Amino acid sequence: MSPSIRFGNAEIRPSERQLLIDGKPAALGSRAFDVLLALVERRERLVRKNELLDLVWPDTVVEENNLQSQVSQLRKLLGQQAIGTIPGRGYRFTATVDES
Repeated sequence: MSPSIRFGNAEIRPSERQLLIDGKPAALGSRAFDVLLALVERRERLVRKNELLDLVWPDTVVEENNLQSQVSQLRKLLGQQAIGTIPGRGYRFTATVDES
């Protein structure tokens, strides 16, 4: 079982595929969850758009606006500051993860 990942008032439970906000389950689709988990697991670096598309939609061709839509949903739940955009390049998870 994967350990929980905590930051701010949020907690990700990877093994349960669940995001909690203030201890309550957040309404989050599976693709948005996959985007969040990919960004958090790679938080030490920029994650390029194409890499995220490959991770979240393997073997599927999708429009880039699908990724933007998922990131927008995550920002509504976590706050604008949680995910940074590097225009034309990709995204970076910028919230501070509780390492304790």
